[in-house]
Parts: sequence; structure tokens; C-alpha cells
Amino acid sequence: MDHQLPELTSRPTRHPQSCASISRPLLSFLNSVLPNPPHLTLSIGSGPGLLEALLLHHHPSRAGTEPVSFLGVEVSTTAPGSTRPVNRFLPEQNAATVGGTWALAATQAVEEAAGLVFVYPRDGELIRRYLDAGRRVEVVVWVGPRCDLDSMTGPLRDWGVEVPVPEGMVEEGEGVVVFRRRDG
Repeated sequence: MDHQLPELTSRPTRHPQSCASISRPLLSFLNSVLPNPPHLTLSIGSGPGLLEALLLHHHPSRAGTEPVSFLGVEVSTTAPGSTRPVNRFLPEQNAATVGGTWALAATQAVEEAAGLVFVYPRDGELIRRYLDAGRRVEVVVWVGPRCDLDSMTGPLRDWGVEVPVPEGMVEEGEGVVVFRRRDG
């Protein structure tokens, strides 16, 4: 990690290193709905890992190293001559990269994941592919712009049951939805 984590308040705040606004209530909510360690959670679309690093900082039980129970997944940097890693906030053992916005994390991680967090995904088909490959997934959280809510959560509505989410954790115009696996 090469950056200091910002201080958070109860109000959602935008940070230059994160697509999503972040607040203490959002982190507490994520911690309450995601599977407990040692069950693995993947955060897809982690970018530099600020949201994920803050979650691990405020809820250190998720930061365990053996086995790793939380993994931020982001597209690797492909800019010519770029030596700067995509992840700037997460510990190395909690970060993984993929080759493109279409790619899934390592097969073993996807198959073991009990929780998925999608942060501003670009394509609902990626969500469907994770759900198809992640046979142990029990809970999925989506964070993104409200205008994308219907198109991005279609695969989740086919897969699970929506869980009520408190208001005020993210900025106006953003949404957070949670789905649990549908029984049977």
C-alpha cells in the first residue's frame, strides 16, 4: 500500500480513488451482509482498492492472511510503459488482477467465493458469468449508479432474493442492492 487511508464519516463521501462514495455506515453494512471469514468474498471492480482497504481497516477480522478471506479484483494496467500497479491500497495478498473487464478471477477463487461485491461493473453479463461459475455464492452486493440498476441487477433477480438496504449509505444517484441465493 502506498497511500494513507482517508478518515470516514457517517456521510457518504466521494474520493478521487473510488467510483463509489464511501461512508462508515456503508462499511458496517457490507460487513454485516457479507459472509464471515474464513469464507471468501471477491470484490469485483476494486480499482486501486480504496473501498476494500477501508473495509478491511474498519473490520480487521476480514483481513486474515491464512486463508485469505477477502480479495479485491481489478483489470490489470495495460498502458505501455506503466509500472504503477492498479492496486494502491490493499495488501498484496488481498489483491488480484484480470486481463479485461470481461474476465473472471482465478477459477479456484470464483469456485470458493461465498460472497461477491460488484463495484460499478460495466456489463451485467459479467455478473451472470460470476453467478454461473460461483456455485458456493450465497450473497451478492452491487454498488453503482442508480441509472444502471435495472440492467445490472437483472441477473441477480433471476438468481436470488433481494434484501432490504438502509438509505443514506451512498450519495444521491448511487445505489446499493443485496441479493441472497434463492433456496431450491
